[in-house]
Amino acid sequence: MNERQTERNNSYLNLLDVIQFILAHFLWVILAGLITGAAVYGVTRFLIAPIYESRVSFYVYNSADDYMNKSVNTNDLEAAESLATTYSKILSSNSVLDAVLEDLGDKGRNISRKELGAMTKASVVTNTQLLEVVVSSADAKFACQIADSYATVAPEVMERITKVGGVEVVDQPEVATEQSFPRVIFDSAIGVAVGMIIAVIVLVLRMISDRTVYVPDDLEELRGITFLGSIPQIEPDKNAVGYWKVRGRNTQENEEEESRKPKIRSQIRSFSAGKTADK
Repeated sequence: MNERQTERNNSYLNLLDVIQFILAHFLWVILAGLITGAAVYGVTRFLIAPIYESRVSFYVYNSADDYMNKSVNTNDLEAAESLATTYSKILSSNSVLDAVLEDLGDKGRNISRKELGAMTKASVVTNTQLLEVVVSSADAKFACQIADSYATVAPEVMERITKVGGVEVVDQPEVATEQSFPRVIFDSAIGVAVGMIIAVIVLVLRMISDRTVYVPDDLEELRGITFLGSIPQIEPDKNAVGYWKVRGRNTQENEEEESRKPKIRSQIRSFSAGKTADK
């Protein structure tokens, strides 16, 4: 009996039941997604300050002869790629940061070396000899000015430190016209998807935890009890029957009998009045 009940309970919730239950409540799923998406849009649009990025890229060469020579062998490329990794670390050093702050002049006095380091990120473009410096700031023009200072001072500082190879600016920085963070439309779309997924999870959990008997077959599926029959519910006709009132312990009187009592009392009063007159 227990094995049979366990088998039925395991097969009770199938994929078709879940899909039908979700489709029946699909409007709630959409509503949850729209509410979550609207909340994310409101936060990213009005509560989070936009961040803008400005980029400058450098080409790294192994030696001046390789830079002037049109033919470059594999060893030179590998050496330049290794040198680019070294240069990327130097770009984050205090020497470069101090040189950038000095090049910024008065505007550089408003930020510290630590703040400048947090605003910039230097990295090597994968499998290339290119270096890229990304500057992030709430002010698009200020981010471009910092990136321009990197383009001015970085080649000289890196060549002075390494004493080998060199760099050339590939792309000059430009003022960003669009914010890089937050991505309002993208984040809102993610919010809609997350809201719908959460709503579906809640519906599935609600379906799994629901043990209400809706039809006779549910009784056998949930409890393993064989259904034999049902007793119909008959609604009584209120106009065809009367009701009883309790008038003391173990005493019941019908409403119709209660209505005759005033007539009996009036007859008794009339009889008593006639008897008094005869006296």
